[in-house]
Amino acid sequence: MKFSTIICKLRNLNCKPVVLILSAFLGIIILAIPQQSLGFEYKSILILHAQQAGKVEMNISNLLAERLSEAGITDVQLITESTNSKENTNKLVVLLGMPKNHIAISSWFKQQHVPPLTELEPGSEGFLLKKTDNQNVVVAAGIDERGCLYAVGEFLRQITIRNGTLQLPEQLEIRTAPAFEIRGTQVQQSGVSKTLAKVRNWTDKELQRVILDYALAGANIFSTGYGPMFDFIKSFGLMTQGEFGPNTAAGDIPEAWEAKESIGRPGYVCLSVPAGNEYMLNLCENYFRDQPAFDLIKFQGGDGGGCECDKCKPYGQIFITTVEKMAAIIHKYHPETRVYFTNQKFQNDDDNAIFSYLKEKPRDWLWAWGYGPGSDATSWQPGHRQTHRMDLFRYPGYGPYSLYPKEILHQLPPQQKLLYYNEITHWKYAQHAFVQMYPRADKDGNLPPHWSHDIYERRPDQFLTMVYNRLSFYACPRNYYRVFNDLMPYGVGDITHSSGHHDHFNQWMWQRLLWSPRTSLEAVVNDYCNTWFGYEAAPLMAKALFLLEENIEEKPGTALPEKTGIKRYYDLVKQAGSLMPEVIKSRDWLWRMYMQKGVLDRYVQLSVAQQMQLQSRIEKYISAAIKTDDTKKAISEALTWFDLNESHEMIGLRDEAKVLGDESNKIFGERNDGYFNLNHDFIGLGWLRRQLERAKVAGKKDMVEMLSMIADYENPGEGGFYDNLGTSNIAPHVDFGYPYDHGQPYVSQMLSEGNRPSQRSMHFTQNEDQGVTLHYSNLDTKALYKIRFTFVRPWYQERYATRMNQKSQNIYADDQLIAKEVPLPLQMSDFFTYDIPAKTTADGELTIRLERAADVAHGDRVSVEQWRNSGGWGTLASEVWLIKTH
Repeated sequence: MKFSTIICKLRNLNCKPVVLILSAFLGIIILAIPQQSLGFEYKSILILHAQQAGKVEMNISNLLAERLSEAGITDVQLITESTNSKENTNKLVVLLGMPKNHIAISSWFKQQHVPPLTELEPGSEGFLLKKTDNQNVVVAAGIDERGCLYAVGEFLRQITIRNGTLQLPEQLEIRTAPAFEIRGTQVQQSGVSKTLAKVRNWTDKELQRVILDYALAGANIFSTGYGPMFDFIKSFGLMTQGEFGPNTAAGDIPEAWEAKESIGRPGYVCLSVPAGNEYMLNLCENYFRDQPAFDLIKFQGGDGGGCECDKCKPYGQIFITTVEKMAAIIHKYHPETRVYFTNQKFQNDDDNAIFSYLKEKPRDWLWAWGYGPGSDATSWQPGHRQTHRMDLFRYPGYGPYSLYPKEILHQLPPQQKLLYYNEITHWKYAQHAFVQMYPRADKDGNLPPHWSHDIYERRPDQFLTMVYNRLSFYACPRNYYRVFNDLMPYGVGDITHSSGHHDHFNQWMWQRLLWSPRTSLEAVVNDYCNTWFGYEAAPLMAKALFLLEENIEEKPGTALPEKTGIKRYYDLVKQAGSLMPEVIKSRDWLWRMYMQKGVLDRYVQLSVAQQMQLQSRIEKYISAAIKTDDTKKAISEALTWFDLNESHEMIGLRDEAKVLGDESNKIFGERNDGYFNLNHDFIGLGWLRRQLERAKVAGKKDMVEMLSMIADYENPGEGGFYDNLGTSNIAPHVDFGYPYDHGQPYVSQMLSEGNRPSQRSMHFTQNEDQGVTLHYSNLDTKALYKIRFTFVRPWYQERYATRMNQKSQNIYADDQLIAKEVPLPLQMSDFFTYDIPAKTTADGELTIRLERAADVAHGDRVSVEQWRNSGGWGTLASEVWLIKTH
């Protein structure tokens, strides 16, 4: 891969930390340096490796030479320690290798009485990086092969190169080792980036580059399959992780073998069927038998969470005994491979069965319990568990994230570890991001305690989330720093889930914290910004990074047009780019990704503001027309206002985003998908237009009522009440039910964008006998009332739609049926109004209750559970007005 040097001269010794910038044709790495004076400069570098260096050490030495050359050092020599070399005071000599192989390093340790590198000092995979008394010599000594690799990473972070000259700090001595044994991730381009962002494919060299970038930051293991990337990872002394789904079929299987998967997906085997179990054991043997050994193998519970059938209850029992058989197969061929499993989407009974199994006798074949998305029994998250450990909530401790890892570690025998598979790749609808699914009662009717609701009330901006896919480019430093510190004290490390390269900051920060978890958040962010943008731009980019996290979060009472941070972020990143030398900026794909985010967020902000201004204009105009009884003319005129055009600023932003996206795609196959998804009805102008069109042809009385809703939508009139059902909305009269999210109102197609935001969110019940219920008190006992509902039902993907037979519901006032089998409109909401019988309010109290249709959520246990797990609802309501009529 060809690289060019991007260097700027340091003007004084008291400025911000100096950096080395490695600018690639297909990506850059900018490696940070502590703030200190630089007094030694070199144009020639001599890398002295051991004569006995193995292939891995040689690859590491070649990597250092390559990175120095890419950065602009034209004279880089790689020689063995036995080679004669003339003394040259202008040449920097780097002694790189393990002391046990490297005579020069070993001799220097003895002569200088430097304590040897041991498993405790500095620790496994550690290194010593030190400038010797001879200022032209640097020792980069690793305790093992990976220690040498990490020494190279630190050396690159410590130096700066400007105009073909390498500068060393006056003082350089770092002796360190990682804090966690397992530090890894997955590396790939996401399918979303290829389809929605329309990027080019990475080359093999680019994929290798990303792997090495994370390795230089401290990673030691990567999830991969067999093939070229497996071989490449091993060639640098790094570890590999393989994966196997114990009940995941490899093609069509007999119907009798099919599992009752939690949301009804095909392709999973019921392990309680002997023939199916044998089939999976054969698949396992065929996959691992003739291949090289993985260092770790993960047997994943998977998104399906196993099999729901009665024969498999508890599924954890048949799962773990099958994994034991598979582990025996693997160890027959690869005895040194370590095995672990994940309990994703398992239930309490499943986990307890596994705990009991592990305690029966020593299970030496199993190395660790893996904790991934859906593994947590104390949080309600997408891909939810059906049961939760309510007994663990008695005392909050450090909060819900830490309760179950602590319990797992308490239950595990001492020979098993806890290993994480944290999901930090999606910005919404995810394990530790914006959960975007308000907790619904689990199968036992349990909901989380009030003190943990910050997880669920931290929500994505309702407008930005309409534009960006869940695999879109983002960063959340504060939230993920909290998650890391809540979770990691109980584990031996983490192999994070990553679905692409849009989570760049999160993954990079995770590797640095796995190396040094006591690092402050500010230090991690500053290190990241110095590393990837250079010291000139770093302070501004650090501020922008924190702003980015604030901007994408929904702020009650502060709509997107009022978020001053959107424009501030845009200005900060733009200014940071102006401070970067053009030769740096011209190759910096990552800065372009942050800039695209700012450009697109600003565009969306202006678009939402434009739509809100139109809505306000129409509301004021119609309100005035009602007072002057000039409604027909007002309706006709207002209907001509809906064709909005982009402002000059919006056009400029769209053009800017296109240029930035084309450039980042060319440089490194990255682009923000939001560019192709900017056109939305953000606020429900579709409803407003429909209401006007209906009013235009309505009779006088109905017309005034329809127009009054436009002018003052939520107003129930004197003596009336309005409840906006949904997440975090004001609904004081709701007595039963919980917000229906399932991604709403954020999953495209499920509901029409023509709905107002209040119409897109709602309360619901599942298979409970009691439906959504509202209770009113202190009513006028002599008055008459009517009730108006907003109803709408979501559209489902084909794989879910077949079991979603719910389309209507019954409505009761107290115990009196006032509406039977009311059909809920699909995707686009509508209003339903009914008179309240006077006798139901004669005591000043009123209970409004919805009831699910007779054929909804009735049937065998498995079918009902699959229906619940895939988003089934029994009753739904978006808004309720109780209106006093007389």
